[in-house]
Amino acid sequence: MKRTSSAGKRIDTSVLRSWIAIREFLMATYPGCEREPEGGREVVRVAGKPLAYLAVNERSRAPGVPANEEFVVVRIDFERREQLLESNPNTFFVTPHYQGYPGVIVRMSTVDQRQLRVLLMDAWRLVAPKRLVRDWDARAGSRG
Repeated sequence: MKRTSSAGKRIDTSVLRSWIAIREFLMATYPGCEREPEGGREVVRVAGKPLAYLAVNERSRAPGVPANEEFVVVRIDFERREQLLESNPNTFFVTPHYQGYPGVIVRMSTVDQRQLRVLLMDAWRLVAPKRLVRDWDARAGSRG
């Protein structure tokens, strides 16, 4: 599915293999998502809370990976994170810096697209105001 990004470029959000595709997918799919102002961090927030952001420093990257490989940090509760870490440690991991943070680092080159979309929806539900989630659920229910 092609979407026009906030910068006016056409972005393919049917395959979420880059931060830009994820950012545009979140902004177009879930209400309340906002990106940092131009020049700020690469992060999408809901009601001021981080939902997902580009992992750009050594604290949030697996050791020995190519510099051009992208990783994204996604909010998640600790129980779900443990399930993901056990099920696919090549794709989902945390570094020592993120041990106490309610999130998981996602390797974009290996993540299953369906699983990533579910993870992003769950992350949005975790940080979005309850009223926003109820309204979105009501609209989604009326479409089906």
